Amino acid sequence: MKQSEERRLELTLCGRAGIDLNTEKTGCTFAEISSFSKSVGGSPANIVQGAARLGLKTAFLGKIARDGMGAYILEEFERRGIDTAGMVLDDTNARNCLALTEIISPDASGSYVAKGGDFHHGTYLYREGTADLLYGPDDVLEEIIANSQAVMVSGTAFSGQPSRDAMFKILRLAQHHKTTAVFDLDYRPYGWSSTTEASKCLEQAVRQCDIIIGNREEFNVLEYRSMPDNRDNRKSAEALLKAGTSLVIIKNGEKGSEAYTSDGQHLCCKAIPTNRVKTFGSGDAYAAGLMYGLLKNMGLEYAMQLGTACASIALTKVSCADSMPDFYTAEAHRKAHIQEMKV
Repeated sequence: MKQSEERRLELTLCGRAGIDLNTEKTGCTFAEISSFSKSVGGSPANIVQGAARLGLKTAFLGKIARDGMGAYILEEFERRGIDTAGMVLDDTNARNCLALTEIISPDASGSYVAKGGDFHHGTYLYREGTADLLYGPDDVLEEIIANSQAVMVSGTAFSGQPSRDAMFKILRLAQHHKTTAVFDLDYRPYGWSSTTEASKCLEQAVRQCDIIIGNREEFNVLEYRSMPDNRDNRKSAEALLKAGTSLVIIKNGEKGSEAYTSDGQHLCCKAIPTNRVKTFGSGDAYAAGLMYGLLKNMGLEYAMQLGTACASIALTKVSCADSMPDFYTAEAHRKAHIQEMKV
């Protein structure tokens, strides 16, 4: 990490915090679901909750609705020990992002099951004109960034204005205060007018970041203009490292993850075989575990293993935020599966 002086916060997340309504019945279509459980969701919100659960000192920068759902988000964050001083209440009657989930298992009948009998899930997402995208440059609390070891921005926060300008301001402030800037590519097609627009914006953002995290599909979008035919992870990483990034993490799903560093390291970590309940949320859990290992100076290999352990655990429960493990649970799972993660 960049700075050496003591800072009161270890990791700050920026972007969307909304509401997840998680199915309480798996193996069925949406029409068969009779009840849902609520949690605070959205990729940055999941990561910050996961990081806080592991024991990191965390904060969140973003905008939420001035209503009962917004109050619930604040209460949940504060209950988990997340600093909410940088969270802003919207005054335009905008609502929070809302996601409803269904989970259909391989033995469910009908066309909803993915080819090959794999898990299929549906996420019904409502995000147009939501409060998080109204978070603007004037809402950014510089003190939080100045007092954080690392700040992580999310790709979806760049998909609309004024949120995009706010994220770029956060990256400029991170550079000014020597705060490590982390970019979770988190590409979702909704919100972007085209892949070209997304690629152009993401290209600009990654040039200002020290750590880049994403899956192969997200790197394909990032490289849509510069390297449209590239599907090689090493080539993707080398381009970013040459441009000034210190660490590139590429998630390869069931194959695990790999890391490339500016000092020439290339590390691989296999995924832990897991009896999954769902297929989503593991990337957020991985990011939380990875950042814990890096911020606690446990080494890159350890950080990747802890992230992998957190991801494995997250796949065994329906909710995303509530599936994030505490450190002792994650560490025990990591230790139990060290040999399986080695390449």
